Amino acid sequence: MEKSLLDKVASAALEAVPASGRVVDVEAGLGALTMRAARAAEHVDAIDGSKAIVAALRARVTVAKLANVEPRVGDASALPFPEHTFDAGYYLSVVGSDARVEALAELRRVLKPGAPAVVAAESEPARNELVDEMMVAGFDEVQPHAVGGTGAWLVRGIA
Repeated sequence: MEKSLLDKVASAALEAVPASGRVVDVEAGLGALTMRAARAAEHVDAIDGSKAIVAALRARVTVAKLANVEPRVGDASALPFPEHTFDAGYYLSVVGSDARVEALAELRRVLKPGAPAVVAAESEPARNELVDEMMVAGFDEVQPHAVGGTGAWLVRGIA
């Protein structure tokens, strides 16, 4: 069975930034990345703006008996965490650049200094915008990586 695009992107994201310590999955959706990250991370905070999606993710986490995952409703542009909380961050949702700029600044804020983050882009033009946006948000060592054979991109940066 062929993996879905989201599964391929989630796997590539975890190769680019291995999950360890406490991680945040912003706009986690149904948990393509969350469920994988939980295998390696000490704790995963999975944030999504939809109550229904979070309820579905919470059910998946319960069925999988993952005690180290906390799904919660939250706004990507106003993350409910203090500064410097996380050892790694993921943001795989494809959103317009207006919403993404604020979310990237928030992601940078909640990461510990030196912590890596990976963000997804659906196309090469979006990748170019994302590189610029991550640098504006304060990320260092910003590097794009193609997700083999999909047309999707990941951009990795250091807080």
